[in-house]
Amino acid sequence: MQNGSQNETQKLILEAAKGLLRRYGPDKMTVMDIARLLKMSHANVYRFFRTKSEILDALIDEWLAQIEAFVETIAGREVPASERLEAVVLELHRKRRQKLLDDAEFYETYRRVIELRPDFAEKRREKIFNVFRKLIEAGIEAGEFKAVDSNEAANVLKDASAIFLHPLMIPTVLKEDTETRARNLVRYIVAGISMEPPKAATKRRAGSAPGRRQLQKAV
Repeated sequence: MQNGSQNETQKLILEAAKGLLRRYGPDKMTVMDIARLLKMSHANVYRFFRTKSEILDALIDEWLAQIEAFVETIAGREVPASERLEAVVLELHRKRRQKLLDDAEFYETYRRVIELRPDFAEKRREKIFNVFRKLIEAGIEAGEFKAVDSNEAANVLKDASAIFLHPLMIPTVLKEDTETRARNLVRYIVAGISMEPPKAATKRRAGSAPGRRQLQKAV
């Protein structure tokens, strides 16, 4: 069988697996179910994937690749690093929240796979962490951020934003104004590593509030 045909068959198997995962979940779905749906022998399925775990692994890799492509597109924008950090958190949260609202069955499948495969959850966290770290380093290099430990700062942002990005956490805050909270979270963290003084302080220095010398003159 040619590589093109092999790839097409693999795609068919994975698409069938997605549909069956929605119906049965990762625990009850079997290779026999996939073969029956595609009207092929289960031996033929095993030619492409040796076990059900390999099928789940392939789906996990596909989901991770989609996440990575999505956040890398945001991270590559030609705007300040602070804006890109905020956009990664907000837009990824918005995408996952909308997926939960529009396609609850798929979201539940995704959530169950994460529960069953802690290695998948770790890979997902690592990809988010790497994007945060690269953006923080870009901000440091551009003089936008202080020379902080990028690994430490990225971990802080990853941990703090988990409630808005982790598939197991998003359903718990679905009825709340999460976008405002997510935006504020990133802005407060960014303010802590930013080279720019807080806007309120800038206004005071500009004369919006009386300084020490002005008070002395008034006395």
